[in-house]
Amino acid sequence: MKHIVTILSIAVLFAACKSGTETKKTEAEEIAARVMPVIKGTWVMTDYITNLQQTKSPLASSAVLKDIVMLDILDMDSMNHQGDSMGISGSLNNHEGLAFNIYFRKGHTETAIPIAYSDNDGSFYELDYTIANNDTTLVVCHYGKDNQLIAKRNFTKWKQPVADYDEPSPLQRMVNKVLFAGKYKATDDAGKTFDWELTSGGIALGVEGHTTYYVFTDFIAEEPGYMVDELCFDEHEKTQKPFIFSIKGDTTYLYQAKENKERTKIEQGELKYTLVKQ
Repeated sequence: MKHIVTILSIAVLFAACKSGTETKKTEAEEIAARVMPVIKGTWVMTDYITNLQQTKSPLASSAVLKDIVMLDILDMDSMNHQGDSMGISGSLNNHEGLAFNIYFRKGHTETAIPIAYSDNDGSFYELDYTIANNDTTLVVCHYGKDNQLIAKRNFTKWKQPVADYDEPSPLQRMVNKVLFAGKYKATDDAGKTFDWELTSGGIALGVEGHTTYYVFTDFIAEEPGYMVDELCFDEHEKTQKPFIFSIKGDTTYLYQAKENKERTKIEQGELKYTLVKQ
């Protein structure tokens, strides 16, 4: 009789565990179905965008680029999706790659989910979002080990289409969009004028001898003498041409970038192009 009772107890326990597992699986699927359509995409730190709009200088705004500065959340089928978790990638300090899991579980709010990103002091993070006027903001929430909210960091979604030949980094595309994307009337140092167009994807149109441009934003490993606002046409190509730039209102000034003989610093030379945004 005792054997029968034991077998029945095991069966009940197994059924309960199975039911609990299925409930968690269903809950994860429901959360994923609700959250993923909102958070899917590439996201750039909002404070950096705002600061860059004010300074017009990647160097002046570089101090803002700390901790998580960019997140890339792809389709579930494209990433390592297992059970209630999925891998996402991003950028740390605009200098290092970043990868961690998000979990399709309930967080501190109805819209939040936990993420596998934490500090050594026992604090932890969650991913949340807000929607206002049909505009979505991704929010990384930092909680202390006492479950009290320490800080929030907002992220802005990249909404424009991205071509295969465009700059792959969303942070870089956002910098291009804020500082350079648009059509220009360009005047060189000889007084000749040209019609230029610079795209948010880093494509240079109408710029004789060049097809792409790149704006330097990562100053962590740079020597003090190379801490300048620099734009380079055709970076890493034989046609590479660097310029130091300055933006004032709708006018951008491109100066000759002169490296000293000791290769210890880059200096601003003569004004080569004046670009007036049309």
